[in-house]
Amino acid sequence: MSSAYEKQLLEPLLSEWPAVRCVLHNERLQALRDSARRRLVEAAIGYRAKLVEIGRAAGLFAEDVQPISGDPGSQPLIVTGHQPVIFHSGLTFKYQTTETFALEHNAVAVAVVIDTDEGDAGAFPFPNSSTPFQLLADKTQPNSSLTTSSQMSALTGSFSVESSLLGACRRKPADLILTEVALAHAALQNCGCHLEAERFLQIAKQYAALATDSMMEANLIVRWNAGIAGRMPEFPLSTICAFPEVLQFFAELLARPFEFARCYNSALDTFRAEHKIRNAANPFPNLRIEESYCELPFWLVDPVKGTREIVSIRKQGFERFLEANGTDITEILPGNEAASLFTLLVGGRQLIPRGGLITATLRILFSDLFVHGTGGGHYDFFTNQFIRAWWNVEPTPFSVASASRYLFDQERQQLSRLQQISDNLRDYQFNPQRYLGTGVFSSDTETVLRTALAEKESAVMALRTARESGLPADDIGRKIQRLGDLIKSTVSSEFSAQLTQLQALSNETVAAVNSRTWPWFFFA
Repeated sequence: MSSAYEKQLLEPLLSEWPAVRCVLHNERLQALRDSARRRLVEAAIGYRAKLVEIGRAAGLFAEDVQPISGDPGSQPLIVTGHQPVIFHSGLTFKYQTTETFALEHNAVAVAVVIDTDEGDAGAFPFPNSSTPFQLLADKTQPNSSLTTSSQMSALTGSFSVESSLLGACRRKPADLILTEVALAHAALQNCGCHLEAERFLQIAKQYAALATDSMMEANLIVRWNAGIAGRMPEFPLSTICAFPEVLQFFAELLARPFEFARCYNSALDTFRAEHKIRNAANPFPNLRIEESYCELPFWLVDPVKGTREIVSIRKQGFERFLEANGTDITEILPGNEAASLFTLLVGGRQLIPRGGLITATLRILFSDLFVHGTGGGHYDFFTNQFIRAWWNVEPTPFSVASASRYLFDQERQQLSRLQQISDNLRDYQFNPQRYLGTGVFSSDTETVLRTALAEKESAVMALRTARESGLPADDIGRKIQRLGDLIKSTVSSEFSAQLTQLQALSNETVAAVNSRTWPWFFFA
């Protein structure tokens, strides 16, 4: 087993990440930005303090670790974010890197909790095998074979009662959490993951001890207690979208909805063309626009009902109506768009950005540097174009941080070696001379191949001489064919047992061995 981070991705290099305050060359936006940043930092620190007290009541946070704080009016504000799910190692690396960078550069840092997506905030995968799992080979012996006495798959457990909007997922009672733990703990033990099973057991007990039924809050508290970005305050997107500065920002978009939707689509079309992307849904689908109707990149979220619906604007004469699922929600009053959104909020519903508008909002109103994982690192080049096209300001920068951890490290290396053999077998058979002395073949096989290759080379030269002299060469041609067959069969025999074992592995076993999405609490 391995707990080290592998395949670290930092773009640009960490030494090139900017840590300076950004000023938008738009006084109106900059004024909103200054006010919104102060409000976010203050609210996030307060939210963290509330959750830390819940953790302390359950016996967590034995040490008094102070949050990152500061003045976003004079210091850079580093922002990252993700859904409030149980993190895998790529996400823990992103958050730890963001926190460390902020501390080292005297910056403020906040993580945005994307609590308005749908799913199961308590779900976690774990490996399962019907019998003790082993997938081992001696990598120092090229002709060794895998032991595949059993197959493995990934099962999913959950600490949540049910799926819903992530921020509304309710944590299971302690007894049901411990029931989930027993199943996963036994499965981990059976797969040979003994240390991982004990780590999981200790973390699960923390989940069970908390006096909150919010799965989102439980995930944050337990993760902070483990020291995973435990000093970086976090704050829900739904609450951010109720900030007066954000309501004003959205209101300005609703004042010109059709122009805004066309600009959004144009930026998407340009991005796809420049990157030669044929998939019309990549990175986001275009908004639907008709003569008196246009879709907008917002959700209408009702946290009480736990629902979200795509938002549109419908024109009827001089009137404009906000619509969701074919139903009018509220009238958007020209010049009073912010008041219309506030009325909606008071009624228990709100607009939440989706698609490219999420990070566009966070980058324009809050961040001096936004830290993405691999997914956001691809689509935010579109966001750059969109920000320039609509707001006519230079977007604040973003970076990418991700890494991987694997439960079955030794098995994964062996599996990778065998998959490489499978991929390269034809070249090994027809061009074995390229691999002599590289460790691909066993010493006995190399001896046979060197002899056969030397004989084949001599035969080829003899064939060329015979043809140039006009002499019969059929026997020489047959000898070359026999030597070629010998070389091919020798290589095939070298790897036959290993490839048979590889072919016997199920797709589920291969996926489990190669998985990088096991939960963070399996690792040290």
